[in-house]
Amino acid sequence: MTKLLVHESSAPLREYLRLHLETAGYTVVVTQDAGAAERMALSAAPDLVLSGGGHDGDDGMQLLHRLRTRQATAGVPFILLAPDAKTAAEACANGANDALILPVARTALLDAVAALLPGAGVNREVGRVLLAHGASAGSASARAADVTSTQFVARHANATSAGSTSASQELRGGTVLFADIRNFSTLSETLSMQDLADVLNSYFVRACEPVIQQGGWIVKLLGDGLLAMFEDMPAAPSHAERALKAALFLCVVGKRFAEWLQRRFPDKPLPPFAVGVGVHSGHVMVCRLNTGEGIDTTIIGDTVNVASRLEEQTKKLGASVVTSQETLAQAGNRFTTGKHGALLVRGRASLVEMIEVVGLAPRPDLGAKAAETYRMIDDAVAQNTRVIVAERDRVFNETHRIRAQQIAPMRTADTPIEIPGYRLIRRLGQGGMSRAFLAEFEQSGALRVLKVIDISIGAPDLLQRFMREYEFVSHIDHPHVARIYEQGRTETHAYIAMAYFPGGDLRQRLQQPLPPGQCLDYVRQIAEALVAIHARGIVHRDLKPDNIMVQEDGTLVLTDFGIAKDLSMHFTTRGEGLGTPFYLSPEQAASGEVDPRSDLYSLGVMFYEMLTGEKPYRADDAPTLLEKHVQAPLPSFPARLARFQPLLDRLMAKKPEDRYATAQDVLKALQDVWRCDLHDTPNA
Repeated sequence: MTKLLVHESSAPLREYLRLHLETAGYTVVVTQDAGAAERMALSAAPDLVLSGGGHDGDDGMQLLHRLRTRQATAGVPFILLAPDAKTAAEACANGANDALILPVARTALLDAVAALLPGAGVNREVGRVLLAHGASAGSASARAADVTSTQFVARHANATSAGSTSASQELRGGTVLFADIRNFSTLSETLSMQDLADVLNSYFVRACEPVIQQGGWIVKLLGDGLLAMFEDMPAAPSHAERALKAALFLCVVGKRFAEWLQRRFPDKPLPPFAVGVGVHSGHVMVCRLNTGEGIDTTIIGDTVNVASRLEEQTKKLGASVVTSQETLAQAGNRFTTGKHGALLVRGRASLVEMIEVVGLAPRPDLGAKAAETYRMIDDAVAQNTRVIVAERDRVFNETHRIRAQQIAPMRTADTPIEIPGYRLIRRLGQGGMSRAFLAEFEQSGALRVLKVIDISIGAPDLLQRFMREYEFVSHIDHPHVARIYEQGRTETHAYIAMAYFPGGDLRQRLQQPLPPGQCLDYVRQIAEALVAIHARGIVHRDLKPDNIMVQEDGTLVLTDFGIAKDLSMHFTTRGEGLGTPFYLSPEQAASGEVDPRSDLYSLGVMFYEMLTGEKPYRADDAPTLLEKHVQAPLPSFPARLARFQPLLDRLMAKKPEDRYATAQDVLKALQDVWRCDLHDTPNA
């Protein structure tokens, strides 16, 4: 195997070089001392020497001179990592075969190394002056290639030949991992550009190792993100299992890197460091293109898109690693899981079932020392998750920081929005026709949620539906119905100001089955809210845990009337199919007429989910899921919950006439259930 000697005094750059050379299949020996490098070159007879040697390149130039004056090393190919063009030209004039101007991209690095090794067809006696031609590795174009956008070619990627000018494509199956740094925007604002480059170099050196150790290959580094691919390997665990292991070990990397950051910048107020990882299995298209400066390899397709979306969901779920049900099924039963959810990805007919992965169960044949590794994983994931959750909830718990504007700024596309009397703080989310912002009511300093739509594009039907939400709820004064303060319009936008709930939504509390007493109490509170809105002739039509908010005292509030229907009006028509597939009533699924009993069916679905931790119906695609709501048998509770089956059967009856007639009837039924279930208390 080809042996390379790397001499570099900067630890981040030294590790950066070692990582990329080793992952390209080379044996690499590294040292930070020029004298040691000279002795190694004399004793170990490397096939190539790569030397940096400080900010001015003097150490590298001295090493070059010493090796060239000794007979044993005079002919060893030598590459200098130069800080500038002048040093690069001087190195080539003094016997270096090549010179790369820092920072150097992986492609340029590997091309330069390969060109100087035996069989490359290159005249190794003549130094290349890399500054004269734009296509050379040390040219201005290569110099501009920052390490944060380095593109990788796997050692087993079977890249197209150097003479090819056309792209090649290959469909492959495997598991895609996408990882990103949390709080990166704040980190980049705190550090200088040079310090940030050092941080990224140091982090990626560490972050790539778990991927490589688990047999994956690095596809790209994208800003602060890492994209990797895992495929089948002979006599190895499945690609899904190896990808999830790498994801968990990335949390270990994150924990250790957080400690490194504190040592490296002890006096800087850096944000807590954490990573978020999304993992999904399926087919990808591997695309390779000869760009003239090397082979650019990437992967595209739905699997890559879903992995990226799952990584985004780590922020919303408050999780470190989020994977799909498909990947978890392929990975085996050793992974421990936490929160569950469903993700609608544009372009997909079916919902993606997403699951938090929190740990890995040890194999029973392992000793105590190996078991410590699994405890280390658990601790690292727990710490990483705490950072993510704290950042997500920071705006809830530290209002003074909001007013000091110590949170991530809004996207550029959001900044032109101005609502008189409100200061927009940050974007919370986006629905089909509106955006939601956290805002400060300037008159009192209180926090509000603003739902905003753009009326400048001209959509009178959407505007009418949007403004109906205020009309629906503004006159309802009920402790379990969200309060709406006002509506208004500017020249470009319409908005609704609503109450803000720092406790989040009910979905966040469904990480595991809830105690029966608590479930019954939650059903009671929601039913009371339904009594209030049904009395106004309003059907919610999108009842789900995401639209049930938690107040500071722990009580529930019904919110989001964006697709609610006023039975006295006729804005919607048959066939619209509004709602969320997991919670739709049979009549909604069949695009039929709805009345208040439709909300009771959705309440029944939530009741089942609260008690069991599972949804009553699952399917691979949305049409099949809707069909199950219409035709599948009613779900059954396990024996330990059988006493609640009659309540569930009435709530989830297929025909509206077989359900409870009103939400008030549900409240009466709950009283009967409580009398028969005295060992549970409403707040258990």
